[in-house]
Amino acid sequence: MKKKHKYIYWILVICFAGITLFLTFNRHSKSGYFNYHSEIWADKGGYYVYLPATFKFKFNPDNFPESIDNKTGHGFKLDYENKKVLTKYTYGVALLQLPFFLIADTLAETLNFKANGFSPVYHWSINVASIFYLILGLFFLRKYLKIHFDSNIIYLVLLSIFLATNLYYYSIDETGMSHVYSFSLFCFYLYLLQRTNYLLIQNFWKIVLFGIVCGLIILIRPSNVIFLCTYFFLDINSKSDVLFRLKRLIFPKIFLLIFFGAFIIILPQLLYWKYAHGSLIIYTYGNEGFNWTDPKLLQTWFSPNNGLFLYSPFYFVIIASLIYMIRKGIKNGVFILVLFLVISYVFSSWWDWGFGCCFGARNYVEYLAIFSIPLAYIFKNINRLNTGKIIGFWLLIFILIIFNLKMIYSYDVCFYGAQNWDWDAFFKLVVSPTK
Repeated sequence: MKKKHKYIYWILVICFAGITLFLTFNRHSKSGYFNYHSEIWADKGGYYVYLPATFKFKFNPDNFPESIDNKTGHGFKLDYENKKVLTKYTYGVALLQLPFFLIADTLAETLNFKANGFSPVYHWSINVASIFYLILGLFFLRKYLKIHFDSNIIYLVLLSIFLATNLYYYSIDETGMSHVYSFSLFCFYLYLLQRTNYLLIQNFWKIVLFGIVCGLIILIRPSNVIFLCTYFFLDINSKSDVLFRLKRLIFPKIFLLIFFGAFIIILPQLLYWKYAHGSLIIYTYGNEGFNWTDPKLLQTWFSPNNGLFLYSPFYFVIIASLIYMIRKGIKNGVFILVLFLVISYVFSSWWDWGFGCCFGARNYVEYLAIFSIPLAYIFKNINRLNTGKIIGFWLLIFILIIFNLKMIYSYDVCFYGAQNWDWDAFFKLVVSPTK
């Protein structure tokens, strides 16, 4: 990168960071704390509680602020009888939030807030963490895409997946949810695959780091394990490539280093489960599980209750891009489409296919890392069309961005329709004013 271009690049990064920080702080300044809009509430509180429990209260519920589990939406439970802090969520999100938590804890009393892990400064730290990992993810995704695409194409892809999808919502609004953190790790994972040439470059620290990233990806959301299959199937030329990569992975030296990296990340979770439940390995979701014989695919994709394509129709462009890749015989098209179908089947088989209150099908957010590949191909090749078609295409992208942002700023955390196919409630949301 030329020196002049480098300066421009970092100016753009700083401007983007400033704008996104303003957007998230402005969004949360209107909602206050200890309510369903706040950064530490319900699931978000369940992810976060590891931090105050570890660094403030020694995992003793008696030390926590009074009724804080109730005030934060019951994302975790304070078991006073058995002296346990209980959460069904894994600690991966908390680990990534840790540096920002420590900064907030250091500044709390200086800023005249209680250093109790739950005062406003700790909420703010989660917003900063979310924007940091958003930018980090986009940074590594840009580096990954640079091998095959021009910078102008890459910037258009990055802006599109941010502005036209629910990545925006889970970076700016729901900053304590896991998705922007998983997105960042997915992008870094793709970058590591590239940098190690799919583990062919056997650098000790890179292989250990690869294991750490794999452990983190699984730790943040166990279903994220599906994404790790990209090691086997991305950029392959034949079936023999898959077998070759498998042999490389199970080569003792490489396998042990990856296992070591993953294990040191997962070990604290095993110790927490031992403390909380008496067993190193346990399924903490109780009766919640998958109904593999009755997936709700139509609901997941098209229901007024947070259907993927209704809330962020830009995903139609992603699917069209995959079809384009397949028709042109471009490598990775079939694999990414199959991956989309597999994750759709898994997500729609969950007992609550809508995954509670969310904006669109939130589980797809992190997979935008790999969906950027077909987008880059379609963006690159659209310029080969005549001028009218080019203008029409980019006008469509602009409309999809406006629609996505309009929906986000009209949305109030949950879909309040009477049932999953309540089209009247959906259309009222579409035409309702922004909040």
